[in-house]
Amino acid sequence: MYKTSIYKQAEHGNFDWETYFSPESKEKLFKKLDLHQVFSRLREHLAEDRFRLAFALNRVMTRLLAGKVPHNPRVLELGAATGFLARWLLRQYGGKGTLVDSSKASYQAYKMVEDEVKEKINYLNVDLFTLELQERFDLVCSFGLIEHFADKAPVLEIHKKYVNADGMMIILVPLDTPLTRAFLEVHPELNLGYRELLTEKEFTLILNRHRFQVISTQVSKGYVYDFIGAVCR
Repeated sequence: MYKTSIYKQAEHGNFDWETYFSPESKEKLFKKLDLHQVFSRLREHLAEDRFRLAFALNRVMTRLLAGKVPHNPRVLELGAATGFLARWLLRQYGGKGTLVDSSKASYQAYKMVEDEVKEKINYLNVDLFTLELQERFDLVCSFGLIEHFADKAPVLEIHKKYVNADGMMIILVPLDTPLTRAFLEVHPELNLGYRELLTEKEFTLILNRHRFQVISTQVSKGYVYDFIGAVCR
């Protein structure tokens, strides 16, 4: 159980309804607030947590991919960072993975990750726009990538370029909701460049406009920000 901190003394049904419905009282209360303390508490409430993310991702991906993924797929994750999405896929379905990310810091963070599926992963610390691979993959995926590009055609074409004829593309992005907006507002350290938040309709329209066949979509629940995933051909 969580008790709000402003009026913890108002227990046993003694809620101040007069103040609740009084605009004047609200103004006085707002002036007394310690905004730094409020900001800090919001950051705590909306702090990223890999276990909660894993739970939310598992729920989305299980529904998104039900009956669609072959055994032991070849997986390519673009803009992979620590490969959270590809590692989830490999744990669930087996196979081998290739991660692509140009960031040296991301690669160093990946090396610190303890995960037995890393034995099945090849990490390419290169720019995805200069990437040249002969191999084609059963699953080409990204999580939190395409929203960083105003012109999404080049990055979406790379997904298409490396998926095999019978393969699928899995694209996840943060969803434009009040929760996601609040999360980013209280985490300015995450806003270091261009980012678009897309609604579910905008997301599917963008994929359709670039000739992706959207098979299914799923929206997350229960994490500190909302995200949406799509399976496409």
